[in-house]
Amino acid sequence: MKKSKRFLIGFILLWVLGFLVVWGVTLFKGKGQRPKGVPPGGKVEKVAQPPAEAQEAEAVPVRCYRLSLTDFKDDLPVMGTVKGALEIGLKFEVNGVIESINFREGDVIYKQDLIATLGKKDAYLKVDYAKSKLGSTKIQLLAAEKKLQIFKDLYDIGGIIKAKLEEVELEVQKAGFEIKSAEVELASAETELKKTDLYAPRDGVLGSRDAEEGEFVTPNDKVATLYDTMEVFVELGIVERDINKIALDQDVTVTVDAYPAQVFKGKVDNIFPIIEGKSRTLTLRVRIDNPDALLLPGMFARAMITVAEFYDVIVVPSMSLETLDEGGYSIFVVSENNTVSSRPVEVAYVTTDYTVIASGLYEGEVVVTSTPQELKDGMPVDVIDVQESVLEEEEE
Repeated sequence: MKKSKRFLIGFILLWVLGFLVVWGVTLFKGKGQRPKGVPPGGKVEKVAQPPAEAQEAEAVPVRCYRLSLTDFKDDLPVMGTVKGALEIGLKFEVNGVIESINFREGDVIYKQDLIATLGKKDAYLKVDYAKSKLGSTKIQLLAAEKKLQIFKDLYDIGGIIKAKLEEVELEVQKAGFEIKSAEVELASAETELKKTDLYAPRDGVLGSRDAEEGEFVTPNDKVATLYDTMEVFVELGIVERDINKIALDQDVTVTVDAYPAQVFKGKVDNIFPIIEGKSRTLTLRVRIDNPDALLLPGMFARAMITVAEFYDVIVVPSMSLETLDEGGYSIFVVSENNTVSSRPVEVAYVTTDYTVIASGLYEGEVVVTSTPQELKDGMPVDVIDVQESVLEEEEE
């Protein structure tokens, strides 16, 4: 055990001694060496480094967009509901109990189609009474006229005084007036009979039923609603921040779930003057021709309103715009030697994604769209990607 311990201590001492010898030789050689070209005993001077301004700046990687003339259209997506251009509440003009209803919700009907009828028993009784009354008054008139003829003959021979003759003449006049009154009463009864039938006043589509068979109705009760579908409105809700984009006669395209592949075109016809309190939306109406009655009231509609349209213009991604301190915008343009320069531009229209340039840029130029750091005039750049047409790629 003691021999092993001594052997280990000796090995460690020998290893330390060897390390010190090697370190000493290396140190001695390093002090004795001199730079190339310096004579023995000569002084070594430090080499001056070039200033930082003289060192070449490192190129900044950037993504770019090549300018080209294109057409640009900005559409505002909104949702709404199809409404009939004309909505007529169908009501009977007389009281009565509904005997029959001859339609179902959504049926297409035409002018003078019979919609519903009331029980006619009372109306027929009124007509019969008026007819019999008229017949009675006619008989009374005939009797009065014969009596008048007799009294005239008696008056001519002096059998009666003139006052009696005049009295009979008044009876004839009274009978004549009663006939006219009976005729008016008969016409009224016949009209009331006709009013027990409810006819469609024009072509259209019938909405929901508001009354049922066997129900007593008055002229104040609506039986159904008639919608004119040859022309419809689509009511759309515009949120407050987009109100300034809306104007009359703007083009609108509409689609509905019932015909997903078909596009209906119309124009903004009316803008409501108030904003709804809870939803904070402005309602506008779009008029659409609907000759085939495909659009029905109550359908859910998706619409795209064309709020701006330009032809053959320069369009850039909005992320490429730089805001100037004095107002306005500028864009960094890449030169042929891969340096950038800031150029002021005049903007015609700005959206979240794209900007239409009125002046300041030209077709074929390359502008910076994104960069990892702030750019300055004359700064070298490394163009890592150039998009040729953002709008065309999006349309595809």
